Amino acid sequence: MFFNNRKTIGIFISNINNEYQEFLCEGISRRAQELGYNAIFFTSFGGYAQDEYEGGENHITEIPNYEDLDGIIIATDTLIIEGLEQRIRDNIKERSNCPVVSIREKVDDYYNVLIDNNKVLEEVIRHFIEVHGFTKLNFLAGPEDHFDSQIRLESYKRVLTEYGIPIEEDRIYYGDFWKRMGVDAVEYWLSNSHTKPQAIICANDYMAITVVEELGRRGIAVPDEIAVSGCDDAIDSSEYVLGITTVNTPIDKMGIEAVDKIDRINKGHMEEQNSYIETKTIYRKSCGCNKDYSKEINVRKEYYYKVINELTREVTRNAYMSADFAGITKRSELHSKLRYYVYENRGFTDFYMCMYRDWQTINEDEAFNRDNIEEMVMEVGIKNRQDYSKIRFSKKYLIPPQFSDDKPMIYYVALLHHQFLNFGYVAIAYDRIQTYMKTFQAWLINVSNVLENIRIHNELNRLVYKLEDMYIRDELTGLYNRRGLGSLGENYLNQAMEKQVNLMILSADLDELKKINDNYGHAGGDIALKVLAEALTFVADDDEICARFGGDEFLVIGLEYDEAKANRFVKRFIDKVNAFNQSVKEEFNVYVSYGWILCAPNEETTLEECLAKADFKMYQQKKQKRSLRLRANLLQ
Repeated sequence: MFFNNRKTIGIFISNINNEYQEFLCEGISRRAQELGYNAIFFTSFGGYAQDEYEGGENHITEIPNYEDLDGIIIATDTLIIEGLEQRIRDNIKERSNCPVVSIREKVDDYYNVLIDNNKVLEEVIRHFIEVHGFTKLNFLAGPEDHFDSQIRLESYKRVLTEYGIPIEEDRIYYGDFWKRMGVDAVEYWLSNSHTKPQAIICANDYMAITVVEELGRRGIAVPDEIAVSGCDDAIDSSEYVLGITTVNTPIDKMGIEAVDKIDRINKGHMEEQNSYIETKTIYRKSCGCNKDYSKEINVRKEYYYKVINELTREVTRNAYMSADFAGITKRSELHSKLRYYVYENRGFTDFYMCMYRDWQTINEDEAFNRDNIEEMVMEVGIKNRQDYSKIRFSKKYLIPPQFSDDKPMIYYVALLHHQFLNFGYVAIAYDRIQTYMKTFQAWLINVSNVLENIRIHNELNRLVYKLEDMYIRDELTGLYNRRGLGSLGENYLNQAMEKQVNLMILSADLDELKKINDNYGHAGGDIALKVLAEALTFVADDDEICARFGGDEFLVIGLEYDEAKANRFVKRFIDKVNAFNQSVKEEFNVYVSYGWILCAPNEETTLEECLAKADFKMYQQKKQKRSLRLRANLLQ
């Protein structure tokens, strides 16, 4: 895919600005580089229940060329946008022929890298029972229908049963794996004296932190009155003042194992469908154990300090970026300012903004047809601090092939879109996974919003031009009307004077239009008028101005004409009209009278004067035709 003769692993992952995703990406990237694989992270952002925005994010599934991938990793439990995982799985089934690994959630059709949720909380629960002697253990689960939550709950029930502790459903509360439900759970349990716990075991750290905070707000000391534990060892759990007892999952090792699994399969080795990563229980103050973990705290604090500093810097920069982008209506303005904000991110090595060819003219009706377009345009490109732009390439290569490296390439790909409107994507390579990702979504939204501003500005200009064009166009024939002829004709007159060349003025008149209208209705008359208009348009291949001047009157103005060129124009015009008559498409024939002049204008020449002379010539021919018809009738 990257045109460097290396195998490529595609990774589907959402919300890469979160802690879990950061460690996972780091493990995958590091191992892919060690084994010589390219890695492409197809990223998306969601979880805010905004249908228009998340509907646009869904189109990340159509960016990869699945046929060219040598391995696929899915961070399944991060794909929270409705329909996203299914779209990925459908594409994999239809288009890929490589090993696929799901991380942290078991998928029967794929290989899996998992933690054993049957065991992950066992040690914590046993610790509360054996070390602290607790028998009133409450459990704050995740969502009732969530697979991990179900297994962790079953583990809780199994261990309690093993120790002869009865399962009381009132001691179980279903949360959401986030910080909102901890308050409700505490309220529920403390309002019922029967279920007041000695310890609250939470299915993850975020809920555990909220439980500790709510207990403190109610004046209940942790762990002296109620002990609390979490799971997954989020950074917040160690940085929290109390320190949350939890279970650590080496997330980076899950990423490493996923890459190793793909590599072993590609090398022809037999491979177990499921791999399990061992977890480690970490005891902190929230369970009543005062074990020394100062070294861990110092490491975490150093990391957190860097995160806060970088995040503060990036949030400020994104605010400046948003203000700086306000009012941009031209693509060229965006290019220069975008390059500045890309360069401001010190960790990047390569940046490519790859757009659909027609992104500036796309409308909502066409928004769902972007996925089938194969040719892209790299609008802005930066590699090794060199700027590039306007390079066309096939989407199957993801970036222009000339920018491929011999070494393993690690790229993050994210969509540029405004709600459902898809503009293209960015492909970015970094020295490392970094805090820049914390504000990456806001950065992308800033860019996407200015792209939408440019698109709207272009659309408004297009509509203005269309309205202006309608003002100077004849509705029936599409030729210029009297207003258009006057404006453009004066321009041609001035050009002829400046260049000292001839103008050709042709006046044409449809013969016997009233007779056609009387016999075939106004629809027939409209057809006859369109025949003349189409004939003029057909022969006007040198920027001649063609106009319908009145009901059945037509005028043509041509620049840089001589007599021979004028005669050729007239002959082709009459031949085109005669071709209609010979086609027998209608029951009537179309005939035209015409006259033309050549004019070498000077400063005293007026357009009206030239048109009048051509008109006089046309009426001379029309008069001759009438005389001939009268003479023919007398002879009969």
